[in-house]
Amino acid sequence: MSSETLSQKIAPHEEFDGVLALRALLRAGLDVEVYPRQVVYAPARNGVDLSFVHGIPGSSGLGPVTYAQDKRMQRGLLERHGVPVPRSATFTMGRGISGAKRFARKVGYPVLVKPAVGDNGIETFRNIRSSGGIDAALDYLRTPPSERPGFSRAAYGLTELREPGEENGRIVVPPGYMFMVEKQLEGTYLRVLVSDGEVRSIIQCEGVPTDESFIGGTEILGQTHPSLNELALRAVAALPGLSLAAIDFVVENPVRPVDEQDLGVVELSERPALWVQARVDPTWAEQLAEDLVRRYATAEGHSLPEPRPSVSVTLEAHALPDATEGGQAIVEAATARGLQAEVTDVDQTAGTVYAKLSGDAGIVAHLVNEMLNGSIDEQRVMLAVVRPS
Repeated sequence: MSSETLSQKIAPHEEFDGVLALRALLRAGLDVEVYPRQVVYAPARNGVDLSFVHGIPGSSGLGPVTYAQDKRMQRGLLERHGVPVPRSATFTMGRGISGAKRFARKVGYPVLVKPAVGDNGIETFRNIRSSGGIDAALDYLRTPPSERPGFSRAAYGLTELREPGEENGRIVVPPGYMFMVEKQLEGTYLRVLVSDGEVRSIIQCEGVPTDESFIGGTEILGQTHPSLNELALRAVAALPGLSLAAIDFVVENPVRPVDEQDLGVVELSERPALWVQARVDPTWAEQLAEDLVRRYATAEGHSLPEPRPSVSVTLEAHALPDATEGGQAIVEAATARGLQAEVTDVDQTAGTVYAKLSGDAGIVAHLVNEMLNGSIDEQRVMLAVVRPS
């Protein structure tokens, strides 16, 4: 299976980074334990443990991830470090709607509306040019995230802990749910990936990744003005403790100095969001994922061997509702994806399947991800242990 076909199969976007990180770990021949919501743990080798959540390495601290997901904190930290951001304000769903409309009139349409807390760069409503447009965006956001179309358990909001309510028979977010109204910047949209103090990718976008209008783009790393790279590094440094980040800029011209133009950071995400690079070049996205994993391992004092083009692994799939049927479903799904697969043992009482898999590491990673999210004949696995044969 080609990398393009593999990349097209990895969905939704929220799961893309986790699958590519698992692929890189398997290609390095590591033992891994994989839990629901893409929690991946590589037990100690030479005294070093590696861990990932949705493709985010353990070198990114919980605090900085939380700050990144709270746009009020994020924007405050960026401004404090001299990073330009658009004019914006946050409001509550219960009492802030009229204030949001006044703010939009003050800064001038068009504006954007987005959740103030949660995964960055999702569910952004752009090109809003009237109070009616704000009402339409808020009607969507009034539905709790778990009830919205396309909801994925790979999405998470570390600082959103309030319970939903009910309004005229409809499940709605609590009155304290916060949203942001932001002046929409016009210009060239760039997605910048920073890892370990280095700019690793700059995509000049066709469309915008945050509102599903993104259709592709061009990798322009090395073609932008050096001051733009410096500004990206400063933005990540504003949230100390993030080992990587995906930053979205809107600029007038990417080859001009930043102090000679109007520009701003419109999103900063703690996730690598490599699906954007994959739309441009699937192989480039896989290479970046390998690089992120190996940089993390190196920083932890772990030397990884050269990646293997294909893998042969043993699989333990735990806590299946029916191990016999689950084992058959796993083999059928693996075979349909071009892997060699066989069940070697079944513990029906414990709900555990033992199997062997051989083939492309990316397909194995995708299959394991499907096991954990329950999309293989609804045979949800609660723990998958994968070891090189």
